[in-house]
Amino acid sequence: MRVLFFGSDEFALDSLVRLAETRHLLVGVVGKPDRPSGRGLRPLPTPVIDRAREMSLSLWQPERLEKAELLDAVNEQQWDVGVVVAYGGIIPEWLFSLPPFGFVNVHPSLLPRYRGAAPVERAIMNGASITGVTTIKMNERLDAGDILSHREEPIYEDDTAGTLRRRLARMGAALLVDTLDGLEEGSIEAVPQEEGKATDAPPIRSAEGNVDWRQPAETLDRLVRALNPEPGAYTFFRGKRIKIWSTRVTDVPQEDEPGTIQNMGKEGFLVNTESACLQPILVQPEGKPRMGAAEFSRGQRITIGESFTREP
Repeated sequence: MRVLFFGSDEFALDSLVRLAETRHLLVGVVGKPDRPSGRGLRPLPTPVIDRAREMSLSLWQPERLEKAELLDAVNEQQWDVGVVVAYGGIIPEWLFSLPPFGFVNVHPSLLPRYRGAAPVERAIMNGASITGVTTIKMNERLDAGDILSHREEPIYEDDTAGTLRRRLARMGAALLVDTLDGLEEGSIEAVPQEEGKATDAPPIRSAEGNVDWRQPAETLDRLVRALNPEPGAYTFFRGKRIKIWSTRVTDVPQEDEPGTIQNMGKEGFLVNTESACLQPILVQPEGKPRMGAAEFSRGQRITIGESFTREP
């Protein structure tokens, strides 16, 4: 099939590259415009646009998917199907009817669970043990199209959003190819989602990363892992923000108020929570690089009884 690919961030790269290796023909890529970035505010492409340029693919980077700007260009391609992977924008209804096979989306969850922008993060935060990827035939409702295919993937106790997303990206690329093969062969039947089982995965708000030490240690460990590699969980110490990138749940019982530091040692320190103590492993003081908790402790000369807080 002739495929027009819509994508932006790193999650879509595996799908883009994998498609280029199949019998399906990538007629072009639609992505976001280059954006100013870094200290020099030099316009930089999204990962998908950067890779598509390396692959010498036809590119369109409209600010919005408007008829006047895109219709003539994409119609010239005689495309059979639109593929959307981590595009980061709304596909307008007028586009859905253009390709004969419609639009196929790769979503990193087992739909109808975790519809929305942060399915990987929400699954880890909620303590889910299994997630996966789903391909759907898109409609005008967000992540609510009929299911074409899906595959399951376990969530491990040490998974971060980054490690889990990378596995799901590879899995999603393979599932996408299988889905397109099935559509072309007529061997896939679209199945409506069960609306009663639908759950939401809204974008992560900055305030959600503010560690509430009154929560159980297991909940806080999941929060830290869910917000790694971005935007990062954080707390405050002596009035300055500290990001927490890695933690370990211990069997040491709570001995003081939540947030209070105890059990100083060569490997760092423990922090009281609502349940057992949590051991920070990797932290990042404001304006400094990431470092081990022991190095942070030595540099700050932390003493037992000091506390991490939710406000400066």
